[in-house]
Amino acid sequence: MFATSTAIGTIAMGGTATAAADPVVGQPCTAADLGKRHPLVKSATLTPTITHFKTFFVTSGTTGSQVVTLEHTNQIQVAVGTITQITATFNLGVLGNVQAFVNRTVTKTTSSTDRESTQMTWNFVAPGYYGLFKGTRKVTGEYGSINCGRVDKGGGQYATEWIERPGGAYTTYTVMEEGAIRCEDVVPANSIMRQAQIQLGCDGRAAKEEAGRQRADEPSRGGDVVAPLAVPPGFTCDPGYYRIGTPDRLLNWWNQDGTDEIRLQAWSSSTRAQWLLCQGPVSNGMTEHVIITRYGDAKCLTLHSGETASEGGRLQEESCRTVDDRQRFYLYRDVPGSDKIGFQVKSSGFMAGQAVVANNQVLRQYSMGMADGTGTYILEKIA
Repeated sequence: MFATSTAIGTIAMGGTATAAADPVVGQPCTAADLGKRHPLVKSATLTPTITHFKTFFVTSGTTGSQVVTLEHTNQIQVAVGTITQITATFNLGVLGNVQAFVNRTVTKTTSSTDRESTQMTWNFVAPGYYGLFKGTRKVTGEYGSINCGRVDKGGGQYATEWIERPGGAYTTYTVMEEGAIRCEDVVPANSIMRQAQIQLGCDGRAAKEEAGRQRADEPSRGGDVVAPLAVPPGFTCDPGYYRIGTPDRLLNWWNQDGTDEIRLQAWSSSTRAQWLLCQGPVSNGMTEHVIITRYGDAKCLTLHSGETASEGGRLQEESCRTVDDRQRFYLYRDVPGSDKIGFQVKSSGFMAGQAVVANNQVLRQYSMGMADGTGTYILEKIA
């Protein structure tokens, strides 16, 4: 459904919009899906936007081909959430789904419209007052994600289903257009040409305000305030410790000797492979968790600070902090009676996994999880 004005076309859907291969909210999923994540586009608004503009008066003696320098008026930068470096599979998936959602070609790479003045050559066949323009349709909207998790069906019955999770806002743009316009030209109301007429002042006002908003380069991670104890304030921990490992119980998360890395190592009851699981506040509809190693100084599982938006960014151990979303995780659980589980990093929304299931593999994050189900782990109480 379209709701249009002279400047904006909006597409909204009460349910979901996904690519054909993506799961649908409410459909069953399996334990192998606990470590997976899929993009969900919820809405889209297309706004005709002029990026470069110049008024140009053509007299009867100056028709023909002219080279005109257009001044920069607006910049549009591709972003998914606060991420402008579009490299992660999930972010590419969001933009791919946006394209399907609006049924128009949109930019799906790290990109922005020109910030500098630009030249264009135009052949003027009649005298008049012209607005020369370069523009596009800015596409903005909301996206979420679809994750597999436990659902209470009532009457003591549970199932694993695909559930909708929060996301954020995205920005991209369609193909660039350029041209020349006069006030007497008849153009569609919801068009880039109409926006150029407005900028030319054809409706009695000079719509030359630049649209801009501040955008942080990275999500806020709070301060680096170290908690006086390993357990951050506001969190309570399960009694005893857990092992976290592969579903076949052959490999588990292990503190790598002499480093901060967490790797898959042979199944063991060593304190290097023991973890404290602590629950804290509810955010985005789910309980936050911190995961604290029993070994050594009892540090928290943490997403590497230099790889917060990286596909394959490393998870390691660091001193526990009072506020740090890189140390907060959401857990997706299988039905009661099963110890299978998936982990999601709060700061990035990425899922925990590893490149392959093999000895000595580093624990990493992946924007959509692992398609082969290797982001599903077991959480086994040992003490």
